[in-house]
Amino acid sequence: MLAVMDFGWSNTWAPILGFTVLFVALHVLAVLRVEPAYSRAFKLSRAGAALILTILGISAFVGGFEHWREAFLYRHQPGDWMRTGLLLVYGHLIADFIWMAVGKYKYGITPRKDLIIHHGLGVIGFGAALVLEIGYAFGLLTMITELLPLSTGVNAWGKRIAVSRVVEASDRARLHVLAWLRLPLWSSLFILVILTLIHGAEPGMLLPYIVAGTGLVGLISLDVFWMGKCLKHVDFY
Repeated sequence: MLAVMDFGWSNTWAPILGFTVLFVALHVLAVLRVEPAYSRAFKLSRAGAALILTILGISAFVGGFEHWREAFLYRHQPGDWMRTGLLLVYGHLIADFIWMAVGKYKYGITPRKDLIIHHGLGVIGFGAALVLEIGYAFGLLTMITELLPLSTGVNAWGKRIAVSRVVEASDRARLHVLAWLRLPLWSSLFILVILTLIHGAEPGMLLPYIVAGTGLVGLISLDVFWMGKCLKHVDFY
């Protein structure tokens, strides 16, 4: 039977609240001190968060590499640093939802549905990982792909300083991140998940692999959608 962690205030909800406040503060700082236009400020603040998350993702790749054949899906021991990393990511997702709500009710800007779906997948998947103490590395590994909002932040900054070369370069960078990093990573993880299911997952791991595989299908679909949007604006090369 799967061990379920203590999902109490001190070791789960307090850190999530703290990290949520941190990322909300980053959004507020961007709109008050850097860029008064809400949409651009949101992209800039998310770029700052993306840098932190990308570093976390690389660290998880190194830390969990011995489990690559298992698609980085394995049980974690209490005290594993990756749990704190996943709590930080969870706080980031909640902060983005809060700031999207601020954009809608204060600035009249409707949140992007694709971003809501993307973050919703994260909230569900990472929440399951925290409860079951399984897949911290898998969850954090996906943060490597936060290079995408980082390129979006550069795009927003290029528009802020009115330098077209920066805007064009960031558009191309976004497309390359989608084509050569995100889609290959999602596809590779999906293949590893399927291979594990075919050969037989270890006892108690069947459901996590099914959830992971379903989530990866959603992420691949979203990236194909985003890639189509990019191709409407810039040539691949």
